[in-house]
Amino acid sequence: MWKLIRLEWKKNNTRKYMIYQAIVIAVLGILLFSMCYYIPMEAETEMTDTVEEIGSMAMQIDLLTNLSFLIFTSVMLSSFIIQGYKNKTQSLMFSYPISRKKIIITQMMAVWIFCGAALLLGKLIIYLLLALTSVTMDGYPLGYDITSVSFHIQIILKTVLTVTLAFIPLYIGKRMKSSKAAVISSFLLFSVMDGTIGDLTLRENTILPVLLFGVSLICGYLTVHNVEKEDVM
Repeated sequence: MWKLIRLEWKKNNTRKYMIYQAIVIAVLGILLFSMCYYIPMEAETEMTDTVEEIGSMAMQIDLLTNLSFLIFTSVMLSSFIIQGYKNKTQSLMFSYPISRKKIIITQMMAVWIFCGAALLLGKLIIYLLLALTSVTMDGYPLGYDITSVSFHIQIILKTVLTVTLAFIPLYIGKRMKSSKAAVISSFLLFSVMDGTIGDLTLRENTILPVLLFGVSLICGYLTVHNVEKEDVM
């Protein structure tokens, strides 16, 4: 399985995705740094409402990194799998003496590992950047302790949840035979995770992420369930 995953990385030229991810992390880091240390200085005189809305930077880091990488993971899954069907490269893969199910699972795991590692590393870099800078500068309350074990456990769990959620857009895109449907559904999925319904704040709801994680696993299973009998797009 590991050899197949490495083959998928090589076949799909993941170096370009590494560059894109590095750019995303750098942009998010600059944006969050500005939000934490530049905006507060402006807020002292004319942006006090913004200070109350932002609260702590931990929430903002989660919000922006999870949104970016949920979409990024959905795009990569679309490129690896859905586009593979549309440009017929999947037909070539299916001609190998390997089951179709194993090939699709390998492609899903290749993206899951790649994006999960990038998201985890990106989060840690941004968290560390703001924590180190907070020693010499005053900004919004960070809302986290980077030396805490529970803090790192939470980061790992949130990373796993975010990249696994991309299986839902993958299933939708594969069913509709559309890469655009997968990307659009990733936006809609994040809006559900971060939105509010009446007085219910879904962002602070612990049940919803668990339910969505379960749905993601089901969608991942359904993506490969009947792949042996499906016609190539």
